[in-house]
Amino acid sequence: MAEPSLTPLWDVHVHLPAYPDPASVIAGAAARGMRLVSVTTSPSEAARNLEARRSNPAVVKCFLGVHPSEAASTPGGLEELDPLWREADGVGEVGLDPRYSEISDGSPQMTLFRGQVEVAERLGKPVQVHSRGGEAACLDVLEVHSPRSVLMHWFESEDLLERAVSGRRRFVSFGPALLYSKKLQRCARRCPPECTLVESDGPVSFAALGGVGGPGTAPSVAFRLAELWGRGFDEALEQLYANAGAYLG
Repeated sequence: MAEPSLTPLWDVHVHLPAYPDPASVIAGAAARGMRLVSVTTSPSEAARNLEARRSNPAVVKCFLGVHPSEAASTPGGLEELDPLWREADGVGEVGLDPRYSEISDGSPQMTLFRGQVEVAERLGKPVQVHSRGGEAACLDVLEVHSPRSVLMHWFESEDLLERAVSGRRRFVSFGPALLYSKKLQRCARRCPPECTLVESDGPVSFAALGGVGGPGTAPSVAFRLAELWGRGFDEALEQLYANAGAYLG
């Protein structure tokens, strides 16, 4: 009798358009029984991301968005993405990050972020939020809007964690840095398991892990979460799969 297969694992944040050969990344994930949520950082990546989903609908979900690093080069403008968002599965990667530019009210970053959260709210789509250094400001915006669901991508603020997951369909994702970062491990212990997801942020690589990265790291992250939760790996996979379903709808 064949062994039962494990519950599929979602890598909920990967940048397929940033890979030279997205098809090979998708094939590798499929071979592991994984599913991928692919995000964009600029309008120029939208067509490639939609094509990745069209070619692999059983494996890939497509999110479209403009990253805070691109705010200066997207003046007031989401016109390129506006007709594509209805076809997409969600909005992302969006957010605020003071390393790139000002994030105060009226700044290009804040205007861009608010505009994309409003798109997610209007279309009933999930949204993925980059908030490094701008966690409180991102939460301020999210708390006055009602997108279908919210994922805080690689959220690192222990002090704001409870606020980040309060409310309906709010999630935090943990990536490969969880395997070595004590701070992220503390966050993961405090984050309710039902509000937790796994990401790779590929093609980012991690020097502390010998330079590896990508969706192939996601099962190790899930295994570390199982350890932190005091659960078996198969039970953790079931929880993460249910969470992904709640997030993606």
